[in-house]
Amino acid sequence: MISIQGLEAVTWEIYSESVKHGQKIGEASLYRLYESIVDAVRPKIKQGVKTILIASTDEKDYASFMIHIERHQSWLLKGWELNKATFEHVPMAAMDERQVREIVNTNGFKKMLSETSSVDMRHVMEVLEERLNDPDGIETLLFSLYEIESHIYGGGEADYMLVTDQFHERHRRRTHRLLQVVANRSTQTSIVPTDTAAGARLTQFGGLVCLIKTP
Repeated sequence: MISIQGLEAVTWEIYSESVKHGQKIGEASLYRLYESIVDAVRPKIKQGVKTILIASTDEKDYASFMIHIERHQSWLLKGWELNKATFEHVPMAAMDERQVREIVNTNGFKKMLSETSSVDMRHVMEVLEERLNDPDGIETLLFSLYEIESHIYGGGEADYMLVTDQFHERHRRRTHRLLQVVANRSTQTSIVPTDTAAGARLTQFGGLVCLIKTP
């Protein structure tokens, strides 16, 4: 989450059970402020964070920031395959931890976060389908636990790893270790509910899919 107020901004990392203070930014112009915000979140985006919430009581702050992104940092919106971010506006202040916790505890926050995450997951599934339908792309997909373990523990890199909750439960020890290893390498992972559209599709492949890095 990024909170913007005038020529100041604060970044936050929001997890299911905790809030972590990020970086406080102050600049002399909006252009420099927005560029500093991008610099602050760039490492997280490279690590796989794709949902970014912009908190501001004035919607003009959000609109101004997004215009800047479209003009000067459009790679965030267009991306390449899995390297694409989704932005959403939160019409509340989040300049300190108390304000952030108020946002997190609102009734609609979890629903909004879930909906935004669903957009991200749809994008991942679109990339998966594109690779499946491409003779070269299908070579970048691994579907068996043994194949993925061999690739990852052998030093191979991955773009994304998807596992259904049912598969994870059946192979908890092995998948838990595997998820930790790839996450430590800044690879994004998702445990997908089996009763969702994405989960049903993954189940057709056995419940586990690893998208390895393309050349």
